[in-house]
Amino acid sequence: MSEEIKEEKRKYGFYHHKGKNVKIVFKDGKAITGKLLFTPPYDIIIEKEDGREITIFKHAVKYVYVID
Repeated sequence: MSEEIKEEKRKYGFYHHKGKNVKIVFKDGKAITGKLLFTPPYDIIIEKEDGREITIFKHAVKYVYVID
């Protein structure tokens, strides 16, 4: 039973890349780069090089990859 609970709490995806520089490509082909700050359930929050924080809605994202 406890193994099931541990598996349920396990995180997947780019959650583990918090603090790294990522490139996010949108469904329309445009891209943005920045440092991954936080990943709430429906958003991705990154910090651009100029210090601005940007919220991106996950439904607009095609793929994300680490550029470090």
